[in-house]
Amino acid sequence: MDEKYCALLAAIEKGSLSGAAEDLGYTPSGVSKMIASLESVYGLTLLRRGKNGVQPTAECGQMLPAIRSMIYYAERCEQIAAEIRGMHTGCVTIGTSYNAYNQWISEIVASFSRRYPGIEIRMLHRNSTELSEAILDHRADMGIVSHRSYNGLDWIPIREDPMVAWVPAGSPFVDKGYVPAEAFSEVPYIQPYPGEDTDGARYLRCHGIKANVKYTVEDIYGARCLVGAGLGITLMNRLTGEDPGRGVTVLPIRPEEIVAIGVIMPKDEELSPAARELVRYVREKVAGGMPQDAADGVWDADQQENRE
Repeated sequence: MDEKYCALLAAIEKGSLSGAAEDLGYTPSGVSKMIASLESVYGLTLLRRGKNGVQPTAECGQMLPAIRSMIYYAERCEQIAAEIRGMHTGCVTIGTSYNAYNQWISEIVASFSRRYPGIEIRMLHRNSTELSEAILDHRADMGIVSHRSYNGLDWIPIREDPMVAWVPAGSPFVDKGYVPAEAFSEVPYIQPYPGEDTDGARYLRCHGIKANVKYTVEDIYGARCLVGAGLGITLMNRLTGEDPGRGVTVLPIRPEEIVAIGVIMPKDEELSPAARELVRYVREKVAGGMPQDAADGVWDADQQENRE
């Protein structure tokens, strides 16, 4: 595999040449020379360099899907060759949109790594839409997400999870017993992960509701604190915790919304040998019925940052 392409992708992902150099074990000047070599080959400027780091040019953006595919299939060839030789090497990237499943994934990875110590495992956290797109682009091999409809990807269902509202303990909705969808456009709304395609954002969009956004937060703990302080209400997956803490009440919403959660991955023939073996471990774990139990009632104020 040509390391110049890996250097280009690392620079884009890290946002800097120094970050790419640290990640790949090169010097910043070495990374700069590799990218300059690519720019010379293609006759294009691939990175915009500035005091705040580097960004891909529009021309580079058009080439990125092909570059990612090239790196993916080159690594897949290496893994197939290693498999033929009776060796197990390579790298597998597995992600989740729900920290409630981190422990479950860790148990799978631990078991897998004991048997295949030569395979590197990378873990990442993205919202369901971003993670599904990363799998389509060969930037990840599989992930635990809420269902997204993408052709060419396989789906292993784990559970069905209802959307719920978090309201202050003294809210009138507590006596009502539920929160109607229109309330999100009337009562001050606390919006987690603004601008992201979360399940909450999709629910509001589906019902044509423009939320009365008064506060935005980048993590679930922040949303919990604002709701607990009586500043507004928010919309969550139930998976984020049945009991988010003192001062917050969890209520059903109407109309209700049930979100399917499962493992998404490419078709079997598109998986690398290492990823295919890890998928086998995941299927066995799902068949054992553990994911549902693993995620029930999870709430950790210091660690929980689910991104629907």
